[in-house]
Amino acid sequence: MNIPGFIARQFYVAGSLRNHDSGWELKAHNPMGSGVLTGVGQMRVDGHDIAPETVTAQRSGDAQPIRALDVTRANPVNVAKGDEITLHVTGAPLAAGDHKLEVELFELNLGRLAFSISDTVG
Repeated sequence: MNIPGFIARQFYVAGSLRNHDSGWELKAHNPMGSGVLTGVGQMRVDGHDIAPETVTAQRSGDAQPIRALDVTRANPVNVAKGDEITLHVTGAPLAAGDHKLEVELFELNLGRLAFSISDTVG
């Protein structure tokens, strides 16, 4: 299912796209309901694939990040309403300016979810 932009923007924390020492990051929050993430599919930034082994996510309050490669049907991640998650991508920082991120996730009950967001790195 392709998620319309106006819904995807409700999950994205606007202005959170920023570079850090080992790559870049952004934040998302879940304003809706609970779900069970069973996989992380293809991710791209500005049309370029992001290697899944470079992606981790850390829920606010959790001690350890979760590797994208570790999220499976056998090892799902519960996401509750109100959760805030920081997505980290290890690698080269993003150039200053506008960027488009495309994400594909798999949710237990909804199946494939695909969406894109855009933001600016200062």
